[in-house]
Amino acid sequence: MNGAYAPDATTSRSQDGRGVVPAPTRTVIVPPKPSSLPEELSQLEYSSRAIVSARDGGRLLRAWGPPEEPWVLAVEPSGDRWNVEAWGPGPREARAAVRALFSLDHPLFDFYRQVRREPVLRGTERSFRGLRIPRDANLYEALVHSVVGQQLSVAAANSLKRRLFDRLDGTVEVEGIRVPWTPPPSRLIDFGAERLHGTGLSRAKSRSLVALARWAGTAAAEAPRLQREPLDAARASLEELPGVGAWTAENALLRGTGRTDVFVAGDLGVRVALERFGGILRTAPEPEARAWSDRNYPRWGSYATLYLWRKLVAQSAASAQG
Repeated sequence: MNGAYAPDATTSRSQDGRGVVPAPTRTVIVPPKPSSLPEELSQLEYSSRAIVSARDGGRLLRAWGPPEEPWVLAVEPSGDRWNVEAWGPGPREARAAVRALFSLDHPLFDFYRQVRREPVLRGTERSFRGLRIPRDANLYEALVHSVVGQQLSVAAANSLKRRLFDRLDGTVEVEGIRVPWTPPPSRLIDFGAERLHGTGLSRAKSRSLVALARWAGTAAAEAPRLQREPLDAARASLEELPGVGAWTAENALLRGTGRTDVFVAGDLGVRVALERFGGILRTAPEPEARAWSDRNYPRWGSYATLYLWRKLVAQSAASAQG
């Protein structure tokens, strides 16, 4: 069962003018089985873009919370429990954040039953056992990453995001560790599209980010609504934003809402994986790819996407080593 123990009486001071960081709340969580922390920080864009590893890789730190008021969450495995620290919220909120961050409420065995019946992903329920979708802290963050990453490789997108976040002071510090976080909407608005373009973003993406920042403070940006809506309606709602198409909307819904039914049918990596592992041709139209997911992974398209990506990355890494 979950429990909590008293925080230290010390505080850490950030070095970026945000003032005193409160002493951490400490608590524990017993994750459901199967569960695994993303131990390889370079395994996917999914884990590497926002999680910081500390203490020889056993402890992970992540900025969490609303876009304008982030706080830092730390998780470290200890036997069958995970130790949790949070600089700001109490134990209950900290545990809820961990459950959201690592999608611990998703009944993963339901997905694995489908995997065992389907040849493209069969076996990944063993090789990637416990791999769950690492979530973004909010839908705004997921959209920022998706907009910046449009039509770029993972490496190129990460390089551009590092440069952008450095210019916008995209870190928060605890215990001398600088944890990346997505610059808040107010900062993007103040920075403006022209200076965003100066960081290496295209003019179209710069304008899209400013429009996204203005949208983030509206009721339309609330993730719970987009969690409940039918997928087509949720996707269409995001596609009303400037510069947001199906690929961007689906990536953001997958990472920012906790939905399990989002298959990113237009993603190049997904299409390459489907062809390479005996699914459908890479050149097949998107409706055919969506039909493959609907047929084989109803309600689990998000995990079909994740495991296709992971299988492709693992095979590419094995080929490079061989």
